[in-house]
Amino acid sequence: MSVDVMSGLRDLKDCMYNQELPGLDPEAIKEQQAELAGFKKELEKARELVGECRQIGHDLSNVCGQSGAIEIQKQMEDLSHMTDEVNDKIRDRGDELRGAFQHADHFKKLVDSINSWLPQAEHQLALMKQPSPDPNTLQRQIEELKMSIE
Repeated sequence: MSVDVMSGLRDLKDCMYNQELPGLDPEAIKEQQAELAGFKKELEKARELVGECRQIGHDLSNVCGQSGAIEIQKQMEDLSHMTDEVNDKIRDRGDELRGAFQHADHFKKLVDSINSWLPQAEHQLALMKQPSPDPNTLQRQIEELKMSIE
């Protein structure tokens, strides 16, 4: 049983190391967070199985000799270490995705803000006359431009 649990934990660990970089938009990151939630559920199931293995290992340690008990203890430690590694990787991935989501959301808000004023600014620029070679007229055009920007 412990071999199957260890194999499952290794598979989960490999999946975590093979994850793509966080998405660039909030929707892609939400999908990655949903996938991460699935990995968390798999880890919880594996933890239950590790607990069962510990109980079986404890029972076996009582009936086998000292050398068998040492081997069982080593396998239980390996299971614990693997569980901790997977848990750490899942936690790190969650932190990475949360940070990426915050940045992507902020970027999306900036883009939305730019898209709200840019068309109007383009329209105003299109309506402007070419700069005048006359210094007095050019000064007046600069003042008009300043007022339209504010």
